[in-house]
Amino acid sequence: MWLSKEELEAKKEACRVRNTESNKEFADSDIVASFVHNRPRDLNNLTFERHGKGGRKKAPTLTVKREISERVVEVGTDVNCLNEGFDFAVAIVDTTTGEATYRPARYYSFESKYSEDIESLLGSKKESKPVDYSGDFTISAEKWAEKRRQLTTNFGSSKKIKMDEASQRRTINQETLDEMRKTAFASNSNVKTEAHEDIKLENITMMSKAASSILPPAVQTELSRDIYPISLFLEIEIDAVEPIAAELMEKKRKDKIEAGIPECVTLIMFNEKTKERSAAYLLLSTMVEILLKMGRQRQILRKDLNELKMPDVLRQKILSQFFGESSSDKGYTGRSAERIRLNVTDYDRFVAYTLALALTLAPEHKVPLTPFQQAFSYQPSKMEKMFQALGADMIRLDVSSAQSLRSLRAAILLKPPSMEQKGPRKIIRR
Repeated sequence: MWLSKEELEAKKEACRVRNTESNKEFADSDIVASFVHNRPRDLNNLTFERHGKGGRKKAPTLTVKREISERVVEVGTDVNCLNEGFDFAVAIVDTTTGEATYRPARYYSFESKYSEDIESLLGSKKESKPVDYSGDFTISAEKWAEKRRQLTTNFGSSKKIKMDEASQRRTINQETLDEMRKTAFASNSNVKTEAHEDIKLENITMMSKAASSILPPAVQTELSRDIYPISLFLEIEIDAVEPIAAELMEKKRKDKIEAGIPECVTLIMFNEKTKERSAAYLLLSTMVEILLKMGRQRQILRKDLNELKMPDVLRQKILSQFFGESSSDKGYTGRSAERIRLNVTDYDRFVAYTLALALTLAPEHKVPLTPFQQAFSYQPSKMEKMFQALGADMIRLDVSSAQSLRSLRAAILLKPPSMEQKGPRKIIRR
């Protein structure tokens, strides 16, 4: 229904008049306060503070204007019983004449509520997101090519789709070249010699067992703590960070978080006395902090990398071990902040080593899934597959463990990963 300009102005004026009358009605009414949790100590100095505007359907919120606690406030809401057919009033009776005078009243029920941000609890704070000018929104050539492939897959002809799939099969990436260098190029079986020599089985790469380039090498042992030993992650850096690690281990959980330990690491951390394990906790915190800042884009600002709270020797070790083939750029114009980007293989290897160290250090070798998945911005299914590739089993936690670890499921390391290859997956046709 279309309204003319005069009808629209008339509707606005009627709405303003109704709101004014509703506010006037609230101002002329008395307030009857009912405290649910406690009883006010000093009734003579009890004052109320009004929040928000009153309307026909909803009355404003009241709070008690006194300092109870820094994070606790008495919040009163209007008890409206108009739908039930009655309202509240205050009766003033003259004891001499017995004449009663009735005044309209608002009945408010006050309740003690806890909140970190009192203004957001009362609805008087309007949150506005700050503008981030340091973000890099440029699109690389690889992303443009990926978008074109997606358009071809969704809307291209069958001939175009077949050509695109064939080109992808013929593409040789860096990981393929590395595998060829390790196998065919490095083997002695393809070298022609004049003398007839006996071919040994160990020189044929197809007879040797394949080793993963992503997962850390596991030790076939019965003890869970020795499957991924600490010497696999730390050696000469232990003595350098041992004083800092010993000092952090004595702090409380809140102080550890302020010192730079990620919250998901504090869930599996306890006061460790041995210098090897305490130093390994520092390394795990550094790895988790870097993954936390990288996010799903697999990239981190050079500035954020240099401002890590953990020791610099651990940062240098991680850079030399996982960021050897990383790429850095300053955007299309060359004026943006420098970013370091990992390829998919190095990023997955970084995550695998971090989860293996967490399984080694965690009490009972039990790592909660939800906190680490949220910290890494990793897909839950991919995180579970990574844990299973490391040899861990998925278990469901009981109520007490779920509350302490803040997760319903966890990965527990009981035995090394199996070296036998599984059979082909059964294809289910729908």
